[in-house]
Amino acid sequence: MNFPHETENSYLSGGNCLNLGVNPSGEVYFKEFLYLCLLLTTHEIIRHMKSIKSHITQLLKSLNEGVFEKEHTIALSLLSAMAGESIFLLGPPGVAKSLVARRLKYAFKENNAFEYLMSRFSTPDEIFGPVSISKLKDEDTYERITEGYLPTASVAFLDEIWKAGPAIQNSLLTVINEKIYRNGQFTVKVPLKVLIAASNELPAKGEGLEALYDRFLIRQFVGCIEQEFAFDRMIASTKDTEPNIPEKLPIEQEEYCKMQAEAETVTLHYTFFELVHTIKRTVEQYNTQRDANLPPIYISDRRWKKIVGLLRTSAYLNESPAVNFADCLLIPYCIWDEVSQLPIVENIVQQAITESINTYLLGEKQLEQKLDALKEDMKAEHSLREISDPAIQVVDTFYHRIEGYRIAGNLLMFASDYQNLKKDSNRLFYIQQDKFRPVNKILKTYDFVKNRSIAQKDIYSLRKGNRSVFVNNEEYPLLCYKDCESLPEPNEETSTPFEFRLQEVIDLLQNMETEFKKLSDRENGYAREHLFLSTRQKADLKRILNGTAHIIESYRNELRIIAHAHEQENREY
Repeated sequence: MNFPHETENSYLSGGNCLNLGVNPSGEVYFKEFLYLCLLLTTHEIIRHMKSIKSHITQLLKSLNEGVFEKEHTIALSLLSAMAGESIFLLGPPGVAKSLVARRLKYAFKENNAFEYLMSRFSTPDEIFGPVSISKLKDEDTYERITEGYLPTASVAFLDEIWKAGPAIQNSLLTVINEKIYRNGQFTVKVPLKVLIAASNELPAKGEGLEALYDRFLIRQFVGCIEQEFAFDRMIASTKDTEPNIPEKLPIEQEEYCKMQAEAETVTLHYTFFELVHTIKRTVEQYNTQRDANLPPIYISDRRWKKIVGLLRTSAYLNESPAVNFADCLLIPYCIWDEVSQLPIVENIVQQAITESINTYLLGEKQLEQKLDALKEDMKAEHSLREISDPAIQVVDTFYHRIEGYRIAGNLLMFASDYQNLKKDSNRLFYIQQDKFRPVNKILKTYDFVKNRSIAQKDIYSLRKGNRSVFVNNEEYPLLCYKDCESLPEPNEETSTPFEFRLQEVIDLLQNMETEFKKLSDRENGYAREHLFLSTRQKADLKRILNGTAHIIESYRNELRIIAHAHEQENREY
């Protein structure tokens, strides 16, 4: 039987669909049967992933019902929850930070939510539950009644988080990171999927809040509504309404755990690691060169590990088997400490993406090195004395003169052509008369396409000698300076002709163009429907890819110039 040629199967099998054969007895070949089982399995995976993206898309649409310019913040909050991480919302009062948290609780079937406005006078009892008097009296056990409080919540919202006292902060550290709460002598695993914290200020320096601040993987600035039409709709709305979430959309606990496990299988391309290394190096460089008044950018190893988990979740929910460059645009949300650092980290990440694409994926450095070598060769061809043997004279700017050859006038050849000759192999030339100086006859490189009209008897075979040229296997000396020093026999010449090296660079560029076309189509298509990128971030990715396209175009133009110059140099007079 023939397996249908479907795009999904082609993608997963490297572009080759399988022909599953049946022998005369009607039995499927065993090898093909195993392939069939594999493809059927991958079909199920693809269908599952697609159902997940459709599910999350519909869920976000329902959560954003009646929301104005907070859709991206809700999407980031949902991503945090799906990755099992926490998010910090920074912004002035009255910009709907609490609305985001209240909406997010509807994303889950077990929507046990906890919300509290912190103050300097808040006590652990208000957050984690009161101490059980009966336990303390009857059993002499210090234990809290946690039902209805943060330890039993799946979604929690703590407003003005930095006003919490040390006792609350210390308990939150383990709740956020390890998802456990120590209740008396017991350690309880909490069902918390996401803790959303909010404040109109950053944590104060020198008050021991750094550890708690580091626990919030995503940090999002929430501002006022900017677009007038959205503002008008907001003030015209009569009241805040709860979202209408269809019964099938909230995520069940079993499904949630399954999604998290499957997200861990998302692969990381080697370019991703290079991207991370580039970010780390750039951050270190920034920290050493920054002004003393500016705060450093600090990214802990724990934060990097959590960032990778977040990007894997993003890729998984967007139906991608691997982390893409578009997913990496989420990294700036995770690495800034001060608001002033936001444009800095965005630029660092975008530059790292550019370098990963150009250098590590498309091989720009190799192309650039070979192109620079070509440019140097072009300079050498036009130089008077850039030859390996300074004893050989250069006449009329470009040529060596061959002595003793039986021909009327001077027999010349380009110095660059002589340098490209080899001692163990021959190259074909023909003689062209110099139209400006008829006394000169010039040996030109023979091209069987361009010079097909030249008769066979007028084609000469040349190879390099020691300050000489073999023409049709007969040696003729080159014009040298009088009393020149004898040179030792040079090493065997192994240089590749210029034309061959030019073609090599052209081939590299063509391969670069092909790979970039595939990358650009894939990344733009992926980003266009990305669930967690803002409109501005999608535009940033497009700008990055356009920059690479311009670089490729500039290389193409340089090669055109080099090829044209070489052709002019060697064209017939």
